[in-house]
Amino acid sequence: MTMTPSVNTTTVAGVIGIVSVMTLLKYIMTSRRRIHVPTLPKIDPPPKFSDTDADIIVIGGGFTGATFAARCGMDGRKVVMIEKNMGIDDTFRGEGLLPAGVNTLETLGMKDVLDDVDGNIITEYAFHDMRLGGKPAIVTLPEPGMLVMRHSSFVSALRNKVLSQQSVTVIEGVGKELLKENGRVVGVKYRRKGQDNLEEMRAPLVVVSDGHYPHLSNEFQTTYKPVSESFVLGILLKDHEFGEGGGKHRADMIVGTSHAQYTVYYLNKHDIRSMVVVNGPTPSDLNKFVEEKVAALAPDHMKESYLRSAKSVSRVQSVRTKSMAANVDSTPGVLVLGDAFNNRHPITACGMTVALKDVCYWWNALSNVKDLTDDKAIYEQKLHFHKERLDWAYALNVMAEFSSRLFSLNDESVIKMQQFMIKSLRSVPEEERSKPNDVSGLFGGTLTDPEVVKNILDGTLQGTIQEIYDTQPYLYAVWEAMKVRRKWNAMMKEIMEPYALN
Repeated sequence: MTMTPSVNTTTVAGVIGIVSVMTLLKYIMTSRRRIHVPTLPKIDPPPKFSDTDADIIVIGGGFTGATFAARCGMDGRKVVMIEKNMGIDDTFRGEGLLPAGVNTLETLGMKDVLDDVDGNIITEYAFHDMRLGGKPAIVTLPEPGMLVMRHSSFVSALRNKVLSQQSVTVIEGVGKELLKENGRVVGVKYRRKGQDNLEEMRAPLVVVSDGHYPHLSNEFQTTYKPVSESFVLGILLKDHEFGEGGGKHRADMIVGTSHAQYTVYYLNKHDIRSMVVVNGPTPSDLNKFVEEKVAALAPDHMKESYLRSAKSVSRVQSVRTKSMAANVDSTPGVLVLGDAFNNRHPITACGMTVALKDVCYWWNALSNVKDLTDDKAIYEQKLHFHKERLDWAYALNVMAEFSSRLFSLNDESVIKMQQFMIKSLRSVPEEERSKPNDVSGLFGGTLTDPEVVKNILDGTLQGTIQEIYDTQPYLYAVWEAMKVRRKWNAMMKEIMEPYALN
């Protein structure tokens, strides 16, 4: 299913649509020209490594680092993973693995880690528009559905997988500085937990996956830097009752409030999670913010749940959203992966799926590189990596950034586009919802064709303009259509310039 306007589009609407598509293509082509691919520096003399050195050092044992370390260990690679805290940290982080991510985990041969994860399967999204009212718009996700779970539960299962690999050594400590020789990364200086002195370790390949708040990977963020314009509250609701049609396998997304966007779902058999996206700086007193803002603006049947939750915990958890297109780096001896490499708004829950796909690529790529000191071979894989990931990374990143603006900006033109999308999704016959379509593939991460993504986004614009002409006096419609197009172009510029090829 694609979102397209009816066939009786007026001439003016058609011209506006054509101009908008041309503008969108201009942004994409401009972004393509701006992509900088650095050359491989010549390292003379090349570094030497001993038989006692590790093959790979992984800095960071979070979701991405643990997955990479475990998969390399399963292949018999001699891996050292350095993680500052191997204990269970129940900090609120990404909790959704899209259908495409579940499939990628299976490709990695690691789907068994899900046996130890306490989670839930979400099979559909229900979009509720507070301004429009009426029934929700339903999007059925592709098989096998989206897995949601506490982030700590998933990471703990992945770390157990790491610890079960005989060729992997885990050090609890902090990477402090990358070791370099003639511009090539050859290892890391690190501090063990509870120790004051720094130790050194060498390896031909160092994988930096230092997460949402990077330290070592900052120097490789040369073209794009993280941008944060909002925060997400992670609230466990107390005694919450879902609205009509709600249930354990549905995620309710509530839009159309003046302040925030709410998503509510069963996290596991017992816990109900609410993610609340709010634009602006993070307040110092989050409990008070939930009571005075989040609960006040929530749908009536949810207000008491938020009030009870805010009063039952010492501090409501939150995390800053971050967006950062992927940086192309040619530094020999190092890979940067995970949130430190590529980040996008969490509204579509695609972060872990992107990270898994990146890990899957490098697992395959390194299996073809027999000598990890072969900098040229790994450099060529880096170039191929950025080309290989263009389609699916484009689809996931652009959809996340577009959705964040569509569902959280309190702008008159954006609201018109938001409501057109909701009404379009509502119009899908119930018997058609369960069938595979472009929109469900986009939300599930299985759609990777950039042209189809652009058609869906363009259909939202043109359909919104068509609706304006169908419902408003002509001269007023011309003015309103121009405002919508202007806002659309601004949104597309923000999204496409960094993400068109990343």
